[in-house]
Amino acid sequence: MLSFWEKNSFLNYDFIIIGSGILGLSTACEIKERDSEKTVLVLEKGIFPTGASTRNAGFACFGSLTEILSNLERIGENETISLVEKRYEGIKILRKRLGDNKTGYLNYGGYELIDRKHFPSVEKIDFVNNKLTRIFRKSAFEIKNEKIKDFGFDEEIVKSLVYSPYESQIDTGKMMSSLIEYSTSLGIKIINGCKVTSVDDNEKCVRVAVDTGDNREKIYFSCRSAIICTNAFTPGIFPEMDIVPARGQVLITKPVMELKFKGVFHFDEGFYYFRNYENRIIFGGGRNLEFEKETTTEFESNNKIINDLKEKLDNMILPGQKYEIDYTWSGIMGFNYSKEPEIKKISDKITFALSCNGMGIALSPYVAREIVKLLEV
Repeated sequence: MLSFWEKNSFLNYDFIIIGSGILGLSTACEIKERDSEKTVLVLEKGIFPTGASTRNAGFACFGSLTEILSNLERIGENETISLVEKRYEGIKILRKRLGDNKTGYLNYGGYELIDRKHFPSVEKIDFVNNKLTRIFRKSAFEIKNEKIKDFGFDEEIVKSLVYSPYESQIDTGKMMSSLIEYSTSLGIKIINGCKVTSVDDNEKCVRVAVDTGDNREKIYFSCRSAIICTNAFTPGIFPEMDIVPARGQVLITKPVMELKFKGVFHFDEGFYYFRNYENRIIFGGGRNLEFEKETTTEFESNNKIINDLKEKLDNMILPGQKYEIDYTWSGIMGFNYSKEPEIKKISDKITFALSCNGMGIALSPYVAREIVKLLEV
């Protein structure tokens, strides 16, 4: 049974946010930045943010050429341009909020490796640049084929290299640590180890039931507005929510002797991505090899995909160079068909934010701002 002190000081808030990933914390910060008197609690089931916020590869990007072309065909021109704009705006919000030193932000640019299959996309660079002019003012993409040899890539596989000066990398751990520090400096309370089992509203408030896992009775928090920022894990609380979990496999090498490249890199419509971290390589992707198996919220390695990443390191990215894999991990993302993030109000007091579609670093700060506008904080 809770004590008088616990009931009096820990249970009641203006806003409760479920999920302490970049989206949840960005939303909490938006609320406190707009009204410092509002009380905000963030509940997180894990020791660290569960999902992809601390388990991604650290890309501050808006989308590769082939991904944008694929989106133009699949979801339409207006939707695709809007999505790129939201991603780019989100990165700017994050940089302004925390500063580049606090996120490890480095602007080495972004590159896409174009193979024979995707080579026709190179002819459409001017077309795409024209569509994105209102966002970047200058060309978003340009050809840098001379860099293929400079970077040490296999020239038989990589037929062209497309460069963008607007893509960068961040230090994910540093960024999330800084975001947590900044959140607490605003007076936001964060409680870890809280598995939310239900969220119910009535005329007076929202009740959030939490299982702490220590065989005690459930704890019930209350607030005037609850915001669910659990992304792919949302169906665990609200099974009716339409979001597809997607596991992403990631590996990191040990330091590579005389690594020849710096920057963030994509290929195959964004399904593969790698970057340098100092003189290591962080490499992830390959979900398209086994879509069905990777549609899960279980944190496990997929050996078929990890072996595929190693094969691409051997033959395309580091041909003839010695390297060792240090270790691997996985993260869980949330996807929908439109690739657009969704904000849904299921009542006057409960709001969902869903589906950053593997672009949580870029989209979360933007989506958080839109949530707070909707709630009229």
